[in-house]
Amino acid sequence: MSAESIRLLIMTCPQDQVDRLLDALLAERLIACGNVVAGVAARYWWQGALCSDSEALVVMETAASRADAAMRRIVALHPYEVPKILGFTPALGNPDYVAWVQAETRPPNVTE
Repeated sequence: MSAESIRLLIMTCPQDQVDRLLDALLAERLIACGNVVAGVAARYWWQGALCSDSEALVVMETAASRADAAMRRIVALHPYEVPKILGFTPALGNPDYVAWVQAETRPPNVTE
């Protein structure tokens, strides 16, 4: 199985919202895994003002076929008006890990 069959999703969010967001995405099988980097300093423009916050950076893996649904769900659950959600296609990956991501994000009641 090729690494191009999965997607990496990157999101930032308030630290106190990470568990709620990841629990929902995992329960719905929209992602296979979420890795959290806490205490990321964010500086950005928002509505004409320069802002500064401490956020969590979350790296998630999903099947390519589930990436759009995962992104829509993140938008629905996320507390920000315009959440940062970026998707990437990996060029390389451990085939066993890629297969695991595919298996864990299979929609309920779907078999191979």
